Amino acid sequence: MEPKIVTAQYYGRIIPYYPQGSTELIAAPVVVRIKKAFGMLIAALIVGGIIAGIGRGAGFNWLFYTGIGIGVLIFIAGMFVVFTLRIGKCPYCHQEVGRSSEYNISSSDDNDQLECHVCCSWLISNKGILRAYTKDDIKPDKEFKCRVMDQSIWPNECLVCGAPPVRFIELKNTKLNATSLLVGHISVSWGTLKNAPYCAFHEDAVQLKVEDKKMFLKFNDFETMKRYQHVNYHRLMTGERL
Repeated sequence: MEPKIVTAQYYGRIIPYYPQGSTELIAAPVVVRIKKAFGMLIAALIVGGIIAGIGRGAGFNWLFYTGIGIGVLIFIAGMFVVFTLRIGKCPYCHQEVGRSSEYNISSSDDNDQLECHVCCSWLISNKGILRAYTKDDIKPDKEFKCRVMDQSIWPNECLVCGAPPVRFIELKNTKLNATSLLVGHISVSWGTLKNAPYCAFHEDAVQLKVEDKKMFLKFNDFETMKRYQHVNYHRLMTGERL
């Protein structure tokens, strides 16, 4: 059997969109800061409380006070994060980014990567602005992974080279949760995604991963991922398939 070609030059018609400008970050509303502060307090109580409880139960006073100290440090660090919280608008879809607990955006961020929770575009937070993630931001050993959007679609072409697709492959993921096994339970995370398009010569450009009950696509390269993001961004903004 002829070996499958993994990499190739792209000849398709999809040209991913990159916003030319950036958006400025503004101070997070009080309600967002309160929610974040409460979350930090809970984290400090849990971590510090566990360590202090172990120390108290084992009769180790030094461990007990260490737990209290760690809890206090976590809370102080959390308060610093809360006071520097910022939110901004995604340069792609113009929806607000930073209100959720997934990211803590700050004006002191130094080219920190995040993902828009609406259009799933990769963004960079840097010194008070939000901008698009580009090829220049790629670091060595970077993993090209993006969240599967609701009602996501595939490009109408081979994912690798852009040729008309002749094969449509179902992606599957089954992951055994080892943490659950430690406590005597079996937990399996699974997911499927149909119709990944390929020509006769290419395959394995993307894999399906399930993490924390969310589905992600892991691509072999940035450009392939960006084309997938673009066709879904276009559908989100226009209601039409590219």
